[in-house]
Amino acid sequence: MAAAARRSRDFIVTRTQRFLGGLSLGYLNTAVVMVVALWLTPYLLRHLGDHEYGLWLLGAQVLVYLALMDLGVVALLPREVAYATGRAGGDRSHELPQLVGETARLVLWQTPAVALAAFVTWHLVPSSWGSLQWPLALVVLAFVVLFPFRLFQAVLQGLQDLPFLGAAQLGAWAVGTSVTVMLVFARWGLYALAVGWIATQGLTVLIFQWRLRRRFADAVPDQLPKLSSTRARIQLGKGAWVSVSQVAQVLLNGTDIMIVGKLLGPSAVVPFVCTGKLISLLANQPNLLIQMAGPALSELRTGAVRERLFTVSTALNQAMLLGSGAVVCVVLAVNHGFVRWWVGGERFGGNVLTVLMLLSMLLRHLNLTAVYTLFAFGHERRLAITGVADGCVTVFASSILVHVFGAPGAVLGSIVGVTLVSLPSNMTALAREDGVSLIEMMRVLYPWFWRFCLLAMVAMGFSVLWVPTTFWLLALVGLTAASIYALAMVPLLAQPPLANYVIPRLAPILGKWSRRFRHPVVGESVS
Repeated sequence: MAAAARRSRDFIVTRTQRFLGGLSLGYLNTAVVMVVALWLTPYLLRHLGDHEYGLWLLGAQVLVYLALMDLGVVALLPREVAYATGRAGGDRSHELPQLVGETARLVLWQTPAVALAAFVTWHLVPSSWGSLQWPLALVVLAFVVLFPFRLFQAVLQGLQDLPFLGAAQLGAWAVGTSVTVMLVFARWGLYALAVGWIATQGLTVLIFQWRLRRRFADAVPDQLPKLSSTRARIQLGKGAWVSVSQVAQVLLNGTDIMIVGKLLGPSAVVPFVCTGKLISLLANQPNLLIQMAGPALSELRTGAVRERLFTVSTALNQAMLLGSGAVVCVVLAVNHGFVRWWVGGERFGGNVLTVLMLLSMLLRHLNLTAVYTLFAFGHERRLAITGVADGCVTVFASSILVHVFGAPGAVLGSIVGVTLVSLPSNMTALAREDGVSLIEMMRVLYPWFWRFCLLAMVAMGFSVLWVPTTFWLLALVGLTAASIYALAMVPLLAQPPLANYVIPRLAPILGKWSRRFRHPVVGESVS
């Protein structure tokens, strides 16, 4: 009994360490991507032009649509792997090889259909996208070839090998970006972007396959097991609602670019994307937190009491909004000057577009926490229906509002969808799952909310009165905004439920430094 309890404690500690390790590497990954993007986007615009770069941004959305052919099978795999390891109390589970093998066979069955859909999609590319046609053909072909191997990443994610995933993705991205830069300099045009994308995806697959064979060989079957029609129906049935949710995500993420490009032209996509670039980069920071926590939430579902689940989900909600609020305050203060310094003032979409994008991000982050928690608790059907309804409302509203307000209308459509559909539905379901009232669940967020509103208004007023124009001024203003926000929010870190996770991690660090200053090392001075 004692041995079982000790193994359970060790497993929980390992899970937390892997989560924190993956989160730190994820933040590093995002920071590196952000820094490189500051240089890469102007480089591409200078060598390709607004029209060609806008075409590439539109073409990239084609892959998002093709990914829907997964039918939710691979998307569901991390959660199923997490369930299996949670039941086994560790990484070694006799269920894993069978689960991975059956999923692999099912994905192979899907590949011919993916190839057909890819060909049809490429064939339907508008003739006005002429320079994108053959580069896009290369990307689509690579997507089909690599399609079955996406399950490697899904398995590693379910096993919570998060630090390695972060390091591997960062390394592969660095190689692919280097290839892109060299080929653009060699005047390969859009082919350079295509080859760079292929290099990144191909290298990622090779690294993940090597990791599975070396570190988690017990999770990989020696040969693919037979998959009966009954088992196939079960897996497809589980993935059906996930697939519907993926359709919803496509409607919500990226369709705004397609609507702007279709109604206003490819060149209009560039200022729209440039205005939202800093937002999208910084938004990945709080976004990453909930993505990393997904498998751990699935494990908790297998044995945690309801009070524990409420504590975890509320803490994640607080952490997510703390990060989102910081993004809002920093971007409000610097975005106009950032875009002007980065790619030129003519590519800034305006303060109204910035405010709408930030509001949409904040509402979507609040909804995302509920979505990931409900997904971990098995609410695929509800999430799918809600997501599709939100997506349809968003696309319909965006299409109308772009005609009226131009590019900002695309963001207004997203705000309409999440406010009228997703937030009411998902927050109500989460409150019911946690066993509390909706009012009680939202009351926990009030201390953050009033502080955030005050700081956001100050940042907005500052941005109207003065626009920093140099890199060092931008850095100073951004750092100042982040520091003021952090100081205002520090008291929240000492309040439960977030304090239950923050204080135990900070206590050893603070204790170490406290002892160091009380008892300095010989030869050192504390002054």
